[in-house]
Amino acid sequence: MTGYAEVILLYNLAADGLLLLVTGILLGHPPKRSRIILASIIGTIPLFLHMILGWDWLIHFAVKMISPVLMVVIAFKINGIAVLLSAVLTFYFVTFLTGGVLYGFQSVLLNGTASGHFSTVLLFILSIATTFYFIQRRLFSMSTKRSLKRQTVPVKFSICQKEWSGTALIDTGNSLCDPISKKEVAVCQVREDEGWPAAISAGEHEALAQLPDQWAEKMTWIPARSIGAEHQLLSAFRTDEFTVYIDGKAIQTNRALVTFTTSALSDDQTFFCILHPNMVRQ
Repeated sequence: MTGYAEVILLYNLAADGLLLLVTGILLGHPPKRSRIILASIIGTIPLFLHMILGWDWLIHFAVKMISPVLMVVIAFKINGIAVLLSAVLTFYFVTFLTGGVLYGFQSVLLNGTASGHFSTVLLFILSIATTFYFIQRRLFSMSTKRSLKRQTVPVKFSICQKEWSGTALIDTGNSLCDPISKKEVAVCQVREDEGWPAAISAGEHEALAQLPDQWAEKMTWIPARSIGAEHQLLSAFRTDEFTVYIDGKAIQTNRALVTFTTSALSDDQTFFCILHPNMVRQ
């Protein structure tokens, strides 16, 4: 019995690891081997305790639905609710579809197609079709993310002795610039707890009027258009230094303006700044 239990635990451990690996591939973020092993061990603990202590609640449906969440959190670098939800749903899909396909294969091989088990064969075909569709969708999403990643670059700039660094998206459709000086404008995401003046992202004239003199001297107004507001003015600030890194090369310019926002520019936190395409021209 001991050997049988060890086989079950090892099988469960290997299955969880394989499912996590496939989930990471479909998400476009394959986890590290150490993370997969640790997450698989966490997923096997309820089964192990049930076999040792006999607690039936450890194999309850609720526990089976919650433990994959812990496994996903451990296996992947989760940096937001949306990312966590996407990873967990992908893991569930991989698990259910894998189970459906394996069951279909087993039924077809054991019963055959001519033995009257039409519903089993139909289930097998639907499982294969659903798996193919889901994988195609995930591969398309991965391709889109890779394309987006190729359009992101590291950026660093400083204003009034405050430095910002992060990943920026090169937006070829961004035409925001100062009509007088022709300086390009970048949109940057900041948080108030990082020490940036709250007024720079508020956009309210009353708040901007309270800015320190060194910030007020660097501020300018940029005409812009957006949905629901045909004409509006954005507050932008002249940078002391603006550096874009492309293929390991640093491109520095003092012809840069930055407008700030506290809103998230990317749902999955792929980038935190949007660049004008001219800012990356050498």
